Amino acid sequence: MERPSQSVRPAWWLEPVNALLAPFEGRSGDGGSFDAALRAASSRSGLPRLPDEPFLSDLKVLHDAWQASPDLTPVGRFALRSEIRRRLETRLRMLHLLDARPEVAAETVDRPVFITGLPRTGTTFGHGLLARHVRGRAPMLWELLSPVPDTGRPGERTVGRRERLASARTQIRGMNALGPGFATIHPMHPMEPEECVFLLPHGLNNHVRAPVPGYRAWLERRDATPDYVYLKQQLQALQWGRPARRWVLKSPLHLPNLDVLLSVFPDAVVVLTDRDPARAMPSWASLTEAGMRLHCRGVDPCRIGREWLDIWARAAERARAVRRESAPERFLDLPYDELTSDPLGAAERVWRSLGEEFDADSRARTLAYTRRDRRRTPGGHRYGLDRYGLTAGEVRAAFGPDPTGSAAARTAASEG
Repeated sequence: MERPSQSVRPAWWLEPVNALLAPFEGRSGDGGSFDAALRAASSRSGLPRLPDEPFLSDLKVLHDAWQASPDLTPVGRFALRSEIRRRLETRLRMLHLLDARPEVAAETVDRPVFITGLPRTGTTFGHGLLARHVRGRAPMLWELLSPVPDTGRPGERTVGRRERLASARTQIRGMNALGPGFATIHPMHPMEPEECVFLLPHGLNNHVRAPVPGYRAWLERRDATPDYVYLKQQLQALQWGRPARRWVLKSPLHLPNLDVLLSVFPDAVVVLTDRDPARAMPSWASLTEAGMRLHCRGVDPCRIGREWLDIWARAAERARAVRRESAPERFLDLPYDELTSDPLGAAERVWRSLGEEFDADSRARTLAYTRRDRRRTPGGHRYGLDRYGLTAGEVRAAFGPDPTGSAAARTAASEG
């Protein structure tokens, strides 16, 4: 099998650590069970468990799929158990907050902006760019990892902003230590905007850390409405008691669920990025390979390419169908070429289309963002379609000439 490129190679010490831990992998007792994760979430938060079906049953599907994966390394298994505990603790804090402070549920999430599109099509840059507007607010990574404020309940373990920020910094340092090249592909910083997928309990991002085909099949036939209702609750918790601003949110993984998103957020506007999928797909496959190599042994690049081409082609098809059936004003286009050649002009066009002024302060903040160099190691991210068993022709054929439906939407609008 072809060796991974420099950008996706894990830390040199990861393999010997996994080898050292391998003999003890099956000796954790019930420490790896879902019930143990529930007990840990209650203990860490200081809050009693509450009845919470079907959330717990659904999350157990993911937990069991991850734990049953034969490809997980000991370090990968530990990381995924920690992620399940984090999601359970966040959920427990959210339930107690809504019980103690019912006014949180009355918070208005006003006209949120969701940036999505195929991955590696400028969604990250577009997110950071649009978030600089004075009326916009994007969630920072540290907020996404711990979004729920303290409830004031007796016995609750309070976690202040400083502790939450320190915890996020520790997690990012740990990830960068495990995979030094990951920051080249997708730099992450606790104080920078990040994907709201961290607030969703389920999504195909969980299929990136370890291959879980049974979970993927379960997810694709499941109604995602509870996930987006929960996303809205966490946004309400994050904005509670703070000045009202428009959320600017982002994840390519919203693409297959735009119908649910627009149902839960009826005044949302979706900003769709667009780029040649033959350029986007190898970049995504490289990122996926990097994520899998942090958690798994025996990663097959060709399997990644074939499977994710199918996943994203299906997602794009669903998104086009939703766009055709929706009012044109619910969608805006942000082509990659415009975003990279004239980012300031693109940001101004989008915000004016959203009904907001692009004042001098917003312009200055946006311009400053365009001048930042976000590359950690310039030239370090190398990838190609052939590594993933794909050709440009078959990728373009899978998506068709208009992956986001922008041309079709413009034609329909002009004819109407």
